[in-house]
Amino acid sequence: MIIQHAILHILDTNTGSLIASQAEMNVDNAGVHDYIDKIVAKVMQGDIKTGHLTADNYLKQSLAQDDFATMTTQLAAKLFDTMAGSEAIHPGDLLSFQATMDEGPVFGLIKLDFAPRYAHAVEYEDDKMVNNLVLNQAVLPAATQTVSEAILVDLNDDSYQLLEKKYLIDGHRVPYFSEKFLEIKPDISVKENIQTIKRTVKNIAEKYDEPEHEALAITQTVIHDSIEATGEIDTDMIAEKVFTNNISAKQEYTEKVTEKAIPKAVAVPNTTKYEKKYRVQKFKLDSGIELSIPIDIYQDHSKVEFINNADGTMSLVLKDIASIVNKFSV
Repeated sequence: MIIQHAILHILDTNTGSLIASQAEMNVDNAGVHDYIDKIVAKVMQGDIKTGHLTADNYLKQSLAQDDFATMTTQLAAKLFDTMAGSEAIHPGDLLSFQATMDEGPVFGLIKLDFAPRYAHAVEYEDDKMVNNLVLNQAVLPAATQTVSEAILVDLNDDSYQLLEKKYLIDGHRVPYFSEKFLEIKPDISVKENIQTIKRTVKNIAEKYDEPEHEALAITQTVIHDSIEATGEIDTDMIAEKVFTNNISAKQEYTEKVTEKAIPKAVAVPNTTKYEKKYRVQKFKLDSGIELSIPIDIYQDHSKVEFINNADGTMSLVLKDIASIVNKFSV
C-alpha cells in the first residue's frame, strides 16, 4: 500500500469535543504507514457489506473536493453530530486516508473506538517520587484489534466495502454509520444472507420432519465447498443437497429464499474467512458433550456415523481411531 494522504480527527463525545486536525499526518512515518496498513487488513477480514456509490451520494459528493483536510473535517463533523444522538456509540477518532493498493486508488474512513487502558505515571508527593496508575480513557485500538465501523472506496469504480454495527438510537437498533452518516444503502452482507439461509433450512427441515442437525450440517458443507470452488454460495445447490429426496421441501426452500431476495449466487468478498469458519462441523448433544469434526471427516462414514435408534434416540459412532490425545492445557 502506498499512502498519499492521512489525517486523524478526534470525536470525543464524552466531553462534547470535536478536535479536527488542521493538517495531514506525515505518511512517510513508518509507524503511521504500518498502523494504517494493518488496520486496513483487519477491516477486510471482517463481515463486509458491499455496494456502489452513486452521483447523489453524500460521500461521493464529498470525495469530489480537492482539499483533503477540509473534506475530511466536514465528514468528521457530520459523524460527530450523528454519534451525539446515542450514548451507546463509543467515542473515538476518525482516521481518513487515500492510498494506492493492488486494486488501484482507495479512499478509506475508519472509526477507531477509544479503549480505556491503565498506564504508569511518575509523580511527586511531598518531594518523594511515586509511581502511580493512571486510567487513560482515549487509547486507540491496536492495529490487530477488531474495527467496528469503516468504509473503503475503490476510486476507479466507486465500489465500496463497508464494516458496521447496529446501535440503539431512539429505541431502535440502527446501522448509523451507513444510514445516518454516509447516507448509503449497502447490499445485504454475506453473514446476513447465511443467517437467512440457515433459518430457512431449519424451518423447512422441522416442517417436513427432516433431522435438523443433518440438514444444517449439509448446508454448512455446501456453503464451504461452494465458496472454496467458486468464491460464491450456490443457493440452488443447498436445495439439491439438503432436500435431495423431498421435492416439496426443495420447492418450498427455493420459494422462501426467492421471497427474501437472496441471489442464486451469493458473492463472498472475504472467502478465506468463511472457508476457515465453516471447515469444521460443531455439534452440542443434550448430554452436554460438544464435538468439532472437520468437514472431510464428517462426510466419511468409515470415520463418523449418526445412527437412528428404534426408540427415537440417536447414537454417534466414531470409528477407526488409532490414538487419542487429551487436549488439557494450562
